[in-house]
Amino acid sequence: MPTTRRGFLGATLGAAAATLARPLAADGPSHPPAAPSVPPASPSPTPAAAAAVDPKAQALAALARERYGRFLTAEELAVLDDRVAGVERRSARLRAWKLSNGDEPAAVFRAARS
Repeated sequence: MPTTRRGFLGATLGAAAATLARPLAADGPSHPPAAPSVPPASPSPTPAAAAAVDPKAQALAALARERYGRFLTAEELAVLDDRVAGVERRSARLRAWKLSNGDEPAAVFRAARS
């Protein structure tokens, strides 16, 4: 079965998402991000740190609570708030990573004749 552009793009995006989902190695990336605007998040937030949540994360959590709150328990709502805040922190770290024009994707493409 020949590889289509849509299948190749899906595989590439899946590989990129899997790469981004892995924790960074102990030695860090090959080049540091240029002037990160968000400090790295602590591994286990304390209740005091939860009070300093980004307004975007609070808005997204409020939207999720409004939409799905009737299906969730109080414990699940607390987990929802933590996860939304975590997603927002990770997305801020990704947005802070500046790429130059010469940066290439980490995917290796090999064309297979069939």
